Amino acid sequence: MLAKTLERLGDRWALLVVRDLLTGPKRFTDLVDRLGGITPRTLTQRLRDLESDGLVVVDREPGRREVWYSLTPAGLDLAPALEELSLWGLRHLAAPPAPGEATHPEHLLNGVRLFLDREKLDVGPATWVVRTLDHDDAYTIRGRGGRWTLDARAEPNPDVELLGTRRDLANYFATLPSTRAAGHPGVRVQGSEQEISRFLAAIAVFPPLSRAVAPSG
Repeated sequence: MLAKTLERLGDRWALLVVRDLLTGPKRFTDLVDRLGGITPRTLTQRLRDLESDGLVVVDREPGRREVWYSLTPAGLDLAPALEELSLWGLRHLAAPPAPGEATHPEHLLNGVRLFLDREKLDVGPATWVVRTLDHDDAYTIRGRGGRWTLDARAEPNPDVELLGTRRDLANYFATLPSTRAAGHPGVRVQGSEQEISRFLAAIAVFPPLSRAVAPSG
């Protein structure tokens, strides 16, 4: 069965499309933004293949320009396998993006969420919002009873809020916990002293990446 599965999903782009749809429905442009390096032609073909295989459903409405893509129940069933692959990569292959390489906060923050969730880290109710200054990105990491979630929206009145460019935020999470605590010149961390300390203690479980990211600008 593994051979048959890989025949359908062994292509790199197919798995990455599924990864990006796991966080919710996306438009074609949303996927292009996340899948750095993919051509529109390749993405169109992968979406058609995934739809044909029963993993993706397409929401088209007459008179509406936007087309939305989402996962079917069969596509959602791939979540545990992709999470394990992501965790393995973070432990053994992780490195910050090379100069010029596309970055997207959703991938980075999902890695943070995975580590917190796998550790079943319970620091009490926690709500953290991350916003990018160079793109219209906003995410909420939420912890309740040792379970952690990531939403592609900003929850009002978070305990802690982080603001920075995509690259500066990648650099912030890539560094050692002690360096995160000291602060990064491109990232602003807002909240009470107690909540910021709780946030820093929690994300200390996320491993630093192996080489530094060049600051933006």
